[in-house]
Formats: sequence, C-alpha cells, structure tokens
Amino acid sequence: MELKEVGEFGLIERLKAGAIVDPARVVMGIGDDAAVLKGEPGFLTLASTDMLVEDIHFTLATATPREIGYKTMAVNVSDIAAMGGIPEQALVSLALRPEQQVEFVDELYAGLRECGQRFGVNIIGGDTVSSPRAMVINLAILGRVENDACLYRHGARPGDILLVTGDLGGSAAGLDTLLSPRPAPAEVIAWARARHFRPTPRVVEIRAALKAGGLTAADDISDGLVAEVYTLATASRVGIVLEAGAIPIAPATRQLAAIYHKEPLDYALYGGEDFELLLACRPDKVDAVREAVNRACRTPVTVIGRVVPAEEGITINHSGRVLPLTPGGYNHFQLDR
Repeated sequence: MELKEVGEFGLIERLKAGAIVDPARVVMGIGDDAAVLKGEPGFLTLASTDMLVEDIHFTLATATPREIGYKTMAVNVSDIAAMGGIPEQALVSLALRPEQQVEFVDELYAGLRECGQRFGVNIIGGDTVSSPRAMVINLAILGRVENDACLYRHGARPGDILLVTGDLGGSAAGLDTLLSPRPAPAEVIAWARARHFRPTPRVVEIRAALKAGGLTAADDISDGLVAEVYTLATASRVGIVLEAGAIPIAPATRQLAAIYHKEPLDYALYGGEDFELLLACRPDKVDAVREAVNRACRTPVTVIGRVVPAEEGITINHSGRVLPLTPGGYNHFQLDR
C-alpha cells in the first residue's frame, strides 16, 4: 500500500499505535495541535513541530529567505496558541544544498528571529545537514499553559457557538498572486503576500479570550476552515453548522477572487494557511470573549456557526439552504488534491 492511498491523516493514525511507552507525564500525545506534558507546578508543557519543504510549502522563486524563516516560526507559534499557551523555546533544523549562499541562511535566520522576538521565543538549538536537492526547514517549539486553561480539539459540545479570529482566505489568495500573477492593485498584492508569508499567530487573542472564560475547544486553521471543522467535530464527536454569510472575508480577498474568477467563499473554506483560530464557546460567554479580544488587540472575533449533535452532521447554511459541507483542505500524500 502506498502513502498516497492512506493520506496524511490516515498515516498519522497508523503511527499513533504504540507511540507512548511511558505515559506518566503525557497528558496528550499525537492528535492535537501540540502534545501536552505535565510541567512545573501549575503548568502544562506544550510541544509541537512543523516542517517546511521546498516546492511543497514554498518555492525559492516566489519567497525570500526572510519570509521563509518568519513563516516557519509563525506556524509553530500558532500551534501553541491553539492550545491556549505561551510559546517559549524553539529548535531549528535545516537541510541545505552545499552550494547555498551563506547570506541566504543569514536572512532565513533573520526571519526566524524577527518572529521569535515578536512572540518571546528563544532559538535554543537545532541541527544542520546537507541535502542533495530540496531545502528543508523543521522547527520544534515548546511552550506552556496553566493546568486549567489548556484547550483541546475534543471539548466542543452541542449548543456551543463556533467563533473564528480575523478573516479567512487571504493566504490562498496570496498564493494565487505568487503562482499565477495577474494585474491587480499593488497594495492588494502586497497585502495578500503578507497574509501568505507573514501570518499573525493569535497568541494575544487566545490569552485574552481565556481570561473571559467559556472556551471549550480550539484548533488553528492551517489546512483550511472546512478541514479544521471536520477535525474539531470528529475529535469532539459532534456535528457543526456553518453560516456561509457570516464567514469573515477581507475586501482584498474578494477583489482577488474576482480577478482569478473564483468564489471568495472557496478561498475561505478550502484555502488554508490563514493560521486563524477556530474556537468553540459556551453561548453565555460569546460576547465576553469577543469584547476581551477587542480590548486586548482589536482583532475581530466572528460567530460563524454552532455545534450540534453528531447525528445532524456537518453542514453549511447557504442563503437559507442547509447543505452537507463537502470535505476538503490540504492533505499530504492524498491522490487528488
């Protein structure tokens, strides 16, 4: 059987079996945005890792080394944010062609440090090896969260309200401008490029939201809203109804969708790499969460749906028509993507 037959998530399920040999300190292993370990008194330790591979996650024809470095740190910080935590330490490993310029690596690390400084993350070690072809950058990150504040994908319950930070689809629109350039206002292209290469991990937002209380589950939107909705619903054993008209899409994303003859909603639902947070919240705490985040950093938090019993399935209300939500989003190894 080939990897493309099982896909990324099928492979992960196979790898989980027997992975934990000493469970004494392991609160959560494989299966969430980060692993969770018992930490110092009052806290849990969070650990995650992400790998970026040339010509899969970026191309050197469209990305600067500084952008690659910044994004690598940002996507890992986002995993810690999705658990409710504070990022602290990182280890960076690089596989580079021997003929790669030293100045390229300097700029790559400048991007890593820029994002790290913004979110208080030290780069404390790593590894470097040669690669005959593709460049690979892997980052492992550690963080912490209070014992009673950790958020998981499996906590949503029927009756909860579904929230999302920021807006969706900007990164996918930015990718289109890189891979298939078309005439568009310079400020729109610059905005979309930044959304793709310099996402903002929602650390400040999640910490403010936790103080308001009422959050029951969280996931960061790396593979697309639909993919994360399915992930959260499956983990929580619930159904979800999305409200198509409520999903936040920036004017620039809509403008680029028109230029590329695409539906803005498709960018938002299936585009991926927005690194916003998908949150489930008790109904009585929704206003408090939104107000707390607004006070902390002005980031909008939008109601986009609700959690329902599992037997109601995963659907989307589109102009009064409730339709099954077609699965989708990025999946490594899959046959058709």
